[in-house]
Amino acid sequence: MKDPNRGRLTTWQATPRPAGRAAAAAATPAPERTAAAPSPSPSPQESSEEDKWRELARVTREKVEEAKTRVSRLESEARKLENDFYAWDDGQYRDNVIKPAWDKKREELETAREELETAEKALADLPEKARKAGALPGWIRE
Repeated sequence: MKDPNRGRLTTWQATPRPAGRAAAAAATPAPERTAAAPSPSPSPQESSEEDKWRELARVTREKVEEAKTRVSRLESEARKLENDFYAWDDGQYRDNVIKPAWDKKREELETAREELETAEKALADLPEKARKAGALPGWIRE
């Protein structure tokens, strides 16, 4: 079945307004004078909740960045100690000085990676936690 209105061009034509101020006033009713509704401002409790969530989001993002920086730094230090271990000719120095330092850096690196994982999980869980608490999504955005 074909649509009979398909392909037709619709047009609109404005109706002319009466000229002059008196004619315009007569044509349009005067708006009622009412007190302008004040724009809704957040209550002090809402504002403090928003501040709390914004601060929590900022701190969580900072923890992730700090953990990433620490992991990166420890990776480069561990890599340097590994290179020193294999490059050093003196077995005594290598086994008694470099190897313990390298082992310690690897342990620190493992701890830092766990902290990074925990911080990233906290950041990933933040939107759901905020949603359940009734926080608005914009409160936790950057």
